[in-house]
Amino acid sequence: MAGRNSMPAAAHIASGNKSMLSKAELEARQAAEDAIKPASDNIVRPTWLDPIGRKMWEDINKELTVTGLITNVDVYALAIACDAYSKYVKASKSIKKDGLVLEYKNSIGAVNKVANPNVAIAQKYANQFKSFCSEFGLSPAARARLSKPKDDIEDDEDDDLD
Repeated sequence: MAGRNSMPAAAHIASGNKSMLSKAELEARQAAEDAIKPASDNIVRPTWLDPIGRKMWEDINKELTVTGLITNVDVYALAIACDAYSKYVKASKSIKKDGLVLEYKNSIGAVNKVANPNVAIAQKYANQFKSFCSEFGLSPAARARLSKPKDDIEDDEDDDLD
């Protein structure tokens, strides 16, 4: 059985330093974490996003920058999330315009009703956007997971075994 995952220094401090790490140990841990944290000096919106994706990028990036949750290496993950949102919006507009069911005339002239393919497209991109939102802490549940110290998470998992 593996040992517990180590907690970030800030989580130790936030949880009251239950592990009783010394100030020197906390400072050393924080320095090690800072050494591997990606830079945040080149967060630029990709040019290939369409207007809907660009608007979403600006809205989300502003919030993530304030909380310090975006770095240079996150730019394209955020861009993909914004692109997925844009495609979801476009599919949803098509559904609103054309309805959930479309009429289709087959080769012999009979009219059949078929599901609007944009329903599946909207669902696909909604799920993709939701997945990226979870990664960035953009839902209440995701923020709770990000803010909860790992020791508390592991204690909850241990409680599930009882």
